[in-house]
Amino acid sequence: MNKLPIALLIALVGLPQISETIYTPSLPSVAENLNASASWVEMTLSIYFLGFALGVLLWGTISDSIGRRLTMLIGLLIYIVSTFLCGSANSIESLLIWRFVQAFGISVGSVITQTIIRDIYSGDEKVKLFSIISAALAFSPAIGPLVGGFISEQLMWRGNFWFLTLLGTLLFAWTHYQLPETKPAKTLKNSIDYPL
Repeated sequence: MNKLPIALLIALVGLPQISETIYTPSLPSVAENLNASASWVEMTLSIYFLGFALGVLLWGTISDSIGRRLTMLIGLLIYIVSTFLCGSANSIESLLIWRFVQAFGISVGSVITQTIIRDIYSGDEKVKLFSIISAALAFSPAIGPLVGGFISEQLMWRGNFWFLTLLGTLLFAWTHYQLPETKPAKTLKNSIDYPL
């Protein structure tokens, strides 16, 4: 099997961190626009971790059943839809719900990317790749607020979610065209074939 583009792997594991923090600079405007208290708005950050944790628990099992590629695409699709709905939210309650779903969807990037790396790579090559991705990810927590602050100034807080929707859509297309199925053949025999 051909080796995967490292840039794609980095993007798949990096988008969850950027999605977590990108709109933190605009929290005050979220509170004002949705007529919500600061504590309720801050909950949109906390609930992200809950959705992410649920995804971490479930995506691996799902990928063992239907394959890595389809699982990744389903998770990204959930992310795209829920991120768009985050940007369309007219109440703090709906924003909380869609932030939870958003985190659940994008957690597929972290979980399945690591699984894919273990499927394809081994030994020193696997260690080296994990090191490269970890080094790249060290910068992603700072990227979110930096980009988010700029977008908020231009397009208000909803613009952050429109931007993430666009990123998610581009990543979905990239994944669709360049991510092969990597699940070992011995575990694929009991899986259902979902050609995409």
